[in-house]
Amino acid sequence: MRTQDTLKVMRVLNDYIKGTREGDGDILRRVFHPEAVVAGWFGSDLLMRGPEGFIARAEGADAGPDYTACVASVSVLGNSATATVIEDGLWQGWSFVNQFHLIRDETGLWSITAKLFHRD
Repeated sequence: MRTQDTLKVMRVLNDYIKGTREGDGDILRRVFHPEAVVAGWFGSDLLMRGPEGFIARAEGADAGPDYTACVASVSVLGNSATATVIEDGLWQGWSFVNQFHLIRDETGLWSITAKLFHRD
């Protein structure tokens, strides 16, 4: 069961990467829980908000020709999961390490409930 859950979480994370790469807000809205929190330092600004700010940024900008991303880790425990996604070359060549928390809802679907990012 845990292997199947890990694969389902990986699909969500790969959709996050695809939505970011393509600037596809519909994909990104599908992977984030509506009440998710996105937080981290962006330069000298501490950002704490819902996913719509990130989604609007992704929709409004080309990810860039050098954008690459990978899922570095996934850990599933029951109905919750944690994961790390590393992104390089995003937007203006920025690199990010993202820590995600995901939850499985009552219908069995996984979604991102929190994204904590660090920009290099």
